[in-house]
Amino acid sequence: MAAIEQRAALAVEARSGLIAALRNRLVCRPGCDDALATWGLEPLPQRWTISAQAHLSYTRSHTDEDEAREQARWGAPDEVRLLQPAMAVYPQHVIDVAPTFNANDEPGPHRYRVTVQVTLQTWATATREADARDAARTTMDTHLQELADPSITLTRLTWQTADSPDEAPPDDIDTDAQPLVGAVNLTDVDRLTAATAARDAAVQALTGLRRSIRVRAIRALVDDEFGGIYQHAAQRVDQFLVDLGLDPLPRAHHVTVIADLTLPVGDGTARDACDAARHRMRTVTASSPDQARPWTAYGWTLPAHATVDQDGWRIPWQHEYEMWLRGHSTPADATTAAEALVRADLSRALVGINHHLVTVTATVESRGIDLHLHPDSD
Repeated sequence: MAAIEQRAALAVEARSGLIAALRNRLVCRPGCDDALATWGLEPLPQRWTISAQAHLSYTRSHTDEDEAREQARWGAPDEVRLLQPAMAVYPQHVIDVAPTFNANDEPGPHRYRVTVQVTLQTWATATREADARDAARTTMDTHLQELADPSITLTRLTWQTADSPDEAPPDDIDTDAQPLVGAVNLTDVDRLTAATAARDAAVQALTGLRRSIRVRAIRALVDDEFGGIYQHAAQRVDQFLVDLGLDPLPRAHHVTVIADLTLPVGDGTARDACDAARHRMRTVTASSPDQARPWTAYGWTLPAHATVDQDGWRIPWQHEYEMWLRGHSTPADATTAAEALVRADLSRALVGINHHLVTVTATVESRGIDLHLHPDSD
């Protein structure tokens, strides 16, 4: 039961947090829809237009029957039109106009009982059409009770198929709807085997939802669904996860390392020497991090400081690494680790080449949520 209750609470909190982000324009509606579907939660409701046919009867004063019939064709009593929540009234045709006076009444305006076939429309925000219909019926019943004029009646009410729904405005979306799936059936748990199976299913459902929420949130960061400054978006996602009781996103030191070295590149012109240096350093160039090389790295020549001797050209080269390192408590620890990684990478790439590594300078730029997250492992 604890696992079931935790999963239900987590589902409601995750959905509420996501809808709050939608209202604040931090996530887009397609992304919100996708996340809710991925997590198996109640989707966003839609705005349904619910229509009905009915007979509207009311009593009004008119100079004669023709005027009563003409006005009934084009309008409805103000008491009906001004009801809140709004209800649209569209007269279709006049069924009957009957005077409520006798032949001895004085000349002038008289009261007529008018009955009109009308189409009514009201609007409801709900996930399913059936729920929208129930809401529309409730609205209609409330309206009929609230009509100040007892002479106004609505009969033969017939509901029609709802029109295709529109997107509901974020402010109209209820954040407390329950999840659609994932409940565990606890019937027939009198035996130990059945009870154990129910417990395992409940724990698995809770664990699965936790993982699904985390994976989808990290995927949104990795795929840059938020746009803007990464750390700003990452901090919002991190707070979302923490508020749900999940682990925070991993932190890392952002470190830049610059290695200065000289490369022997043989004979030829200075241009040939620079081209040869670029070719030789291509193996330590990385445009995107991976498991083997968790950094980006690129470099450039410094032709103004090139020298030449009996063995050919020696070209100064500056290589810059950018990496995010986890697991270091202080910036000093991070810079030491980054320098070691760079030295090892250059030694592997330049084995057998009589290069000279002049300096390796590591600098911590910042500490924050790791830029390189992995949805399946983080």
